[in-house]
Amino acid sequence: MEPETLNHSKHEKGTSALIWCLAILLCMMFIACVVVGVGFLRVMRTQAAVSPMPAEERSVGEATPTPPSQGVDQPSVGTAEQSLLPTPTLLPPADLPQMELNTQSPGDIQLFSTIPDVVEAASGSVVGVIQYQRSARNGKLEEYASGSGFIVSENGYVLTNAHVVNGAEQVDVLFSDGTKITALVVGADVTTDIAVLKVAGDNYPALPIGDSTSLRVGEYVIAIGNPLSAYELYGTVTFGIISATAREINIDGFVNTYLQTDAAINFGNSGGPLINMAGQVIGMNTAKSITAGYDSRGNAISAEGIGFALPIQNVIEIANMILQGGSVVRPGIGVQIRTVDEETASENNVPVGCRVEELTAGAPAEKAGLQVGDIIVKADDITVTTNDDVVNYVRSLQVGDTVLFTVYRDGNYLTIRVTVGDMNQFNK
Repeated sequence: MEPETLNHSKHEKGTSALIWCLAILLCMMFIACVVVGVGFLRVMRTQAAVSPMPAEERSVGEATPTPPSQGVDQPSVGTAEQSLLPTPTLLPPADLPQMELNTQSPGDIQLFSTIPDVVEAASGSVVGVIQYQRSARNGKLEEYASGSGFIVSENGYVLTNAHVVNGAEQVDVLFSDGTKITALVVGADVTTDIAVLKVAGDNYPALPIGDSTSLRVGEYVIAIGNPLSAYELYGTVTFGIISATAREINIDGFVNTYLQTDAAINFGNSGGPLINMAGQVIGMNTAKSITAGYDSRGNAISAEGIGFALPIQNVIEIANMILQGGSVVRPGIGVQIRTVDEETASENNVPVGCRVEELTAGAPAEKAGLQVGDIIVKADDITVTTNDDVVNYVRSLQVGDTVLFTVYRDGNYLTIRVTVGDMNQFNK
């Protein structure tokens, strides 16, 4: 009997050990699931901060509390006192002070030895730019989008991209210490994508202005900004080199000259500074390429490390023009066109010219009756065969002038008279 009892005891011990092992394994799996779940939720919240949201989910009142401002009595957005807040304007007041740039003499320029030194010197001059629009549901101002910007003068001038503030009913500037102040929108130029903001007060830490005309390919540069959200990843730093000093790039129908860099630029970095190793701003981060091309099946080929910044000398020139008149007058009619060359015209049995691809709502071209699909063959008495023919002709005119376009539509030729407008007015 003893051998049988011994075997039975061993069997019970083996079963018990197996149960304990399974219990421990299940506990470990549960803990792992909890950890992964927490990480997953964190990522989702970060994405939700920048994903399009219904107006009722984008209330500023439920966002990060507004810290005390510096010498500015600022009611909270969305309260009964919101009418007291400064409102954006495109016409600078007569008493608006001059923009006192932080320029350095050659003897004052010193290269920092490390990247952290550059970041420490420049970070206080980088800001978040938050725009508000009125909710269609409750009529209150609510946070709509955000980007980046940088201080260029001690008396409170901030530069950013025009697309960061376009359409805003209120713009706030968020400083590195958490202070948030409502800004005056002095003006914007949609063609170059530059906007000038002004906040009350003095003694702001202004970035020194570098020389973008003397840049060399291969120079180290640092981008500082707020990707994804003005709150979540405020002050993110990326590092790279100058990949090219003068790229002619068409972005949203506007061709400008850009610095190219492989420093990472993401959504929300728009309007932030590109800085050299002397701690000077040499560009305004504006765009990135996410597609390098398409394969034989038409699938997009993703691009990495291709970012673009407006050269700071161009930015300052446009900013000064905005300060003088509130905007830069840009003759235009609000149309995007594509060249129809001889081969394309022959294949489709249409004339050579410029096909209308897109019309800006409410702009002169749409109001005059131009339609998508029309092929422009003449501007007044001038035969046009390429995009540049139309663009250059319109740009040679003044706001208020008229152009008689001859267009081909559905087998017939029509004449349509268009009054030239200011692109900065109908591209808001």
